[in-house]
Amino acid sequence: MGAHAEPLTLMTEEYPPFNMTDGGKIVGISSDIVQELMRTAKVAFTLRMSPWMRAITLAHSEPGHCVFSMSRLAERESQYRWVGPIAFNDWYLFAKADSAHRPQSLADTKGARVGSYLGDGGVDYLKQRGVDVDVVPNDDLNPRKLQLGRIDYWASGKLSGQYRLKTQGISGIEPVLKLERGDMYLACHPDTPLDLVENLNRTLADMGKRGVIARIYARYGYTP
Repeated sequence: MGAHAEPLTLMTEEYPPFNMTDGGKIVGISSDIVQELMRTAKVAFTLRMSPWMRAITLAHSEPGHCVFSMSRLAERESQYRWVGPIAFNDWYLFAKADSAHRPQSLADTKGARVGSYLGDGGVDYLKQRGVDVDVVPNDDLNPRKLQLGRIDYWASGKLSGQYRLKTQGISGIEPVLKLERGDMYLACHPDTPLDLVENLNRTLADMGKRGVIARIYARYGYTP
């Protein structure tokens, strides 16, 4: 397949180590994988940071727009066309390391306050299971809230959560309960041509076979 005629607008949020800005450039595990995917598939694109709610809304409503790193949830399935998974970030509950109560399942969190953030697919997942979810505008706020005891648990991706704790200099918080496998995708407007989506998925699979994705993970100190 040749170059796609119209450049795709690819949007993401600050979600390290998957998507982040460094010296004015958008980098990170998912960002590097997506950019290499577009170059390999010869698809023209622009890349920009955006607030998460705006990004997922535009990718659903504006042709030529895509968003990553997006969890592929049942309620989102028909709203986008999907490329991936491009990366994974297993979803965990974090708690204080000295907490006396270690949940064995979500049922063990009954009556507890679990922190999440606006637009995260996990909010509905938790609420549907009877969890009391404390939602903030940005996930960067949750580690400190947990440290201060304003929430009892924090629901976050394992790698992204550990990255936030490290960069904020917060210790004594650790992942305690795996909730779900956290595959993440590039989600594009539902009118995105099927041949383009299929080509991107084939190209991504080939990148995996050639070790390209593993090398990008290794660049950030992780193993896929």
